[in-house]
Amino acid sequence: MKRLTYILAFLIVILYPAVAYGTSNARLIIDYEEVLGLDVPPVMMNNRVMVPARSVFEHIGGTVEWNNVHRQISVRYNNDILVMTINETIAWLNGEVLIMDAPPVMINNNTMIPLRFPAEAFGFFVDWDIAARAAIILTNTNGSDDNAYNDNGYTESNTEETPDDHAHQPDGHTTSQPYEYEVDHENNHGHDLATDISHVPILAESHPVTNITALRTPSDTGAMAYVIVASSAISDVNHFLLPDNRLVMDIYNARTSISGPFHAYGPVREIGHSQFSRSPYTTRVVFHLTVATDFSISLSNDRRELTIEFNKNNIAFTPTVYVDRDILTISGDFQPSIRVSKTNYPLSLTIYVDNSTIRDTGERLSIGAFTSHYVVEQRHNGVAVIHVFMSGEWPAISIDQGRGYVTVVLHPGLHGTRYNFRSRELRLSRDVVAHMDITSIRRNNEYHQGRYTLTLPIPAYMLGWGSLYIADRYINTVSIRSNSTGNAEIVFETSRIMAFTIHETYDEIVIRARLPQDVYPFIIVIDPGHGGRDPGAVHHGLHESDIVLAISHMVAERLSHHPDIKVYMTRHTNVAVSLSQRTRFANRLPADLYISIHANAVRNRPHVSGIETWYLPHTREDNLRFNSRQLAQILQRHMISATGAYDRGVRNTSSFIVLRDTNMPATLLEVGFLSNAQEAARLATTAHQQLLAQAIYEGILEMFELYRQA
Repeated sequence: MKRLTYILAFLIVILYPAVAYGTSNARLIIDYEEVLGLDVPPVMMNNRVMVPARSVFEHIGGTVEWNNVHRQISVRYNNDILVMTINETIAWLNGEVLIMDAPPVMINNNTMIPLRFPAEAFGFFVDWDIAARAAIILTNTNGSDDNAYNDNGYTESNTEETPDDHAHQPDGHTTSQPYEYEVDHENNHGHDLATDISHVPILAESHPVTNITALRTPSDTGAMAYVIVASSAISDVNHFLLPDNRLVMDIYNARTSISGPFHAYGPVREIGHSQFSRSPYTTRVVFHLTVATDFSISLSNDRRELTIEFNKNNIAFTPTVYVDRDILTISGDFQPSIRVSKTNYPLSLTIYVDNSTIRDTGERLSIGAFTSHYVVEQRHNGVAVIHVFMSGEWPAISIDQGRGYVTVVLHPGLHGTRYNFRSRELRLSRDVVAHMDITSIRRNNEYHQGRYTLTLPIPAYMLGWGSLYIADRYINTVSIRSNSTGNAEIVFETSRIMAFTIHETYDEIVIRARLPQDVYPFIIVIDPGHGGRDPGAVHHGLHESDIVLAISHMVAERLSHHPDIKVYMTRHTNVAVSLSQRTRFANRLPADLYISIHANAVRNRPHVSGIETWYLPHTREDNLRFNSRQLAQILQRHMISATGAYDRGVRNTSSFIVLRDTNMPATLLEVGFLSNAQEAARLATTAHQQLLAQAIYEGILEMFELYRQA
């Protein structure tokens, strides 16, 4: 089934005042290996299994650090950072809050945490076997069933199970889908990380609670530096770097009264801040970096100013001349930060590049479509200045940027276009587009990238090209440009998923951006399980993530032809998507149905086969005339009828995050066992995948009829 790894923890439950078992024959086993020589064995406290955090995480290759001042334990495991505080139920995983079902406690100078928590934080499988006195945690397996373990080792599900067979599973059991750290893939260009080149470590001191009063940016400091200002001495500072180059600064014993947003410069594209904790008071400031760069952190002598300084940007200026436009490219070690001003006498454009160094200074002659020459200078305050002199009238000016560069484009302006901010409509005049047929407009909805592209069957010069900066809650920019064949493209960059409609009036073509629920009667999210670094179950040379992605595409393709149904997918390719990203994606649309597609697997029982469907009833469905249970039953019936597979039934569970955290009827399908050679061979064929896809599609249509009746 899901990718599972088993940390087998045989708990030796010792005497602990009034709360622990009195047995002394339990063990802690991690990934099939017993952990010996524990300073403190696991205990049972208030009906919860507590395990030693250091023993667990160091055994699986993590590192554990203890902060005695703040009574916090920090765990680094793979690319994740987990922070827990003694006697506090709030924990933080990569800066996101997690709520523990019981707080960590200290026993003989060892931090003990609930067995269930590694499952919630990292997606491990955990279990507690009463007969064997065994706590089970699995960390890195290529799929197994949700059942599991007896005193002889692993036992898998059998075909005689009923949907109630999982009802006995302990509190520790959770979804086998791994928790994945949410890296900002769009801004994580490769694996390079920023480098801390601080020369002097910041030592902790004991001071009263201070107040963070200001955050000064490079526009205030005159250097590529950000300064966090406190009203009195800062007690301690901790910082860490996440895999997507987010630099996190935690200032302990500090309240915050600063308010943003703050303008970001240089390698910093965004700054976040919060009162991260109130016990103890902790102010958190997060710098989102666009690229890996050197930085240093220092605290002033009076401990009231915390400075984060980045290296200056080494930039180059390259003008490129075309027949109809001039492109001025400014490239650097990281994203240059520019300011642009215009002067009419003489007709010139001045580009200021903050906190940068440029070597190739002086005057350059360059006769282009609009330019006559350039003058480049380096100023002593760390600002590079590029003067662009025009040869005639003002052109239109567009600014674009990419990884490590900015382009200033001088070009003819737009023709016959206007944007209505209130209705979010782009209107194209018939005087410009003439008799263009709107049915011949090609659409490309890259909703995961926040991009919607319309390709028009007219030459680009008819509209001109450039960008309109909208920056409302829905649309960031609207750009008109030429594609590789010379046709006009209209590109909407959006801040959330939008739907676009096109209609025509007597004198205009109107392109309108709307929320999906205002356009489509019925919205479905298809969620292909796993992906990227998480292949799911792997058996007989097959990856679960590949099989379910193929089936999901087939379902989506069928649904795309239905006039009243809109389908979105949580992933289109083999990429990693975290569980929270999947549920947040569906909730924000919002979707009417959520269907997660998986394949099953089980260890050491190759005969186990069949299809099963999972659901979780929600009180929020009480007023609906259709619900998750109906959805699960309908889809299970259609899949069994279409394939003739063994019917493993419809099952109720609260273990799967994608069922627990979605706000609409939701179900998780297990379409067969990859661990069964015959079933795996069928699942690998396009014909069987099409059978399953058609069955799921027909089940969705049946559910849609219930929706329409409701």
